[in-house]
Amino acid sequence: MAGRLQAQIICFLLLSCFQFLPESCHSPTKIENSDTYITNYLRSGDIILRKSYGLVSNIIAAKLNDTIDVSHCGIIYIDANHTVYVIHSLSKAVSEKDGMQSCTLKKFMADSRIETVQVVRFKKDSAQIIGKWAHYYLLKQIPFDNNYDLKDSSSFFCTELPIHIINKQFGINLSSGNEFPKFSIFLNTKYFDKVFFIKKANLNH
Repeated sequence: MAGRLQAQIICFLLLSCFQFLPESCHSPTKIENSDTYITNYLRSGDIILRKSYGLVSNIIAAKLNDTIDVSHCGIIYIDANHTVYVIHSLSKAVSEKDGMQSCTLKKFMADSRIETVQVVRFKKDSAQIIGKWAHYYLLKQIPFDNNYDLKDSSSFFCTELPIHIINKQFGINLSSGNEFPKFSIFLNTKYFDKVFFIKKANLNH
């Protein structure tokens, strides 16, 4: 019950800020640093973690008190034309569209703090199943989960999407009963490998 109440408080605080501070693929471009990342090693189903700009991201990171400075995640999807997209779930309070949506990797990165971005790959996903299911849910137009309920798969918040797919397709529950899972669960080396993506030498700290 305490966990549920805490999640509801977090939702209230975030949504209060969201209506004034949009944070989505359609946000104004913050950086154009395509030289700081490479797509050579990416494949569909990889999970991309990031912190964006502004107060909203700071609130999310502060409330989670995670070991990594991250406030959002999405799933990489590469189409038949080799265009790299990010499929993710956003609330209509921060986006022009509610729930499942996609944008190009370039747009996603344009609103990402480059020093916070990480990409990981689920070790058992050799057939790129995660990417296929993310695309399936995108086409189904699954709404955003404003209740933050991991038990209800009729809607998804951002971390819930990969957690649900991995649980359903591989029988592994990453959340371990945590109602509001932290992003660092995707850095568990038992299940995930890091994917080389950021050219750290080019970063300006």
